[in-house]
Amino acid sequence: MWRDRRIFLKGVAAAATLNPWSAAAMRAPRVVSLDYAAAATLIELGIPPVGLASADRWGRWVVEPPLPSGVVNIGQDLAVNLEVIASLKPDLILTTPYTDALRPRLETIAPVHEVSIYNDTGTPLKNSIAETRRLGSLLGRDGEAERFLRSASAAFDAARARVSALDPHPVAMINFMDQRHARVYGRHSLYQDVLDRIGLENAWQRPTNHWGFATVGLEELAREAPPAMDLLVFEPLIEDIRPTLASSPLWRQMPVVREGRFVVLPPVLMFGMVPAALRFTRLAIQYLEAPSD
Repeated sequence: MWRDRRIFLKGVAAAATLNPWSAAAMRAPRVVSLDYAAAATLIELGIPPVGLASADRWGRWVVEPPLPSGVVNIGQDLAVNLEVIASLKPDLILTTPYTDALRPRLETIAPVHEVSIYNDTGTPLKNSIAETRRLGSLLGRDGEAERFLRSASAAFDAARARVSALDPHPVAMINFMDQRHARVYGRHSLYQDVLDRIGLENAWQRPTNHWGFATVGLEELAREAPPAMDLLVFEPLIEDIRPTLASSPLWRQMPVVREGRFVVLPPVLMFGMVPAALRFTRLAIQYLEAPSD
């Protein structure tokens, strides 16, 4: 982190000899992000990115915080447009291990900081909190980072108190890959960390991969998940999934479906940081507290 910070500040200081607006630049660093989670965190810190990979699909996968209209789409993750990035004159570029192959070329444009949340620790929420502080320090937004994290902690605490008053079922969390297969989220996922933080039990206790999910068939989900649970299905949904499920005997005979204890929730970035954790918390509480029919 300190190496990245020194490089970043050195670049800003050098620019000060040429740019009379250097003080303003220091207050509002120009950051390009190749990652949705990092971009959402920047927005919460009051410094939205000037450029973002796949900005046109923000509303499909992230939703909130809203993406400011002026953010430039720099292309798709591993196929970003280097000319567009360079034209934005960024002070810093944020990458992830997934986009690490691009780093040598990006470093010819601006200093690069890698945001690593999903790693061998298996604690993405804890890692997200630490990375929020790193970004705050790197970009001169320490105070904003701490205020955001205090607000988030208070929101999690309030949600935990509300959950304790509900005595809810365990929940399973999925999104569909096709008409017969789904990703189910468990250990090592951001969703699991949120459940632990607010006092909910995950109905899926079987192993998951490095990213915190297992890809299973509906048969396996029906067989392994406990009957007494609620099922949270995340958008976006694949095309034609609703009519397919409606006609599927396997889906319709699952107790959680037969008894109406499932809901389709708006998108929550599955590989997100603290903003996604807060969004998931709000949506889960809204569902759990909704009056039953």
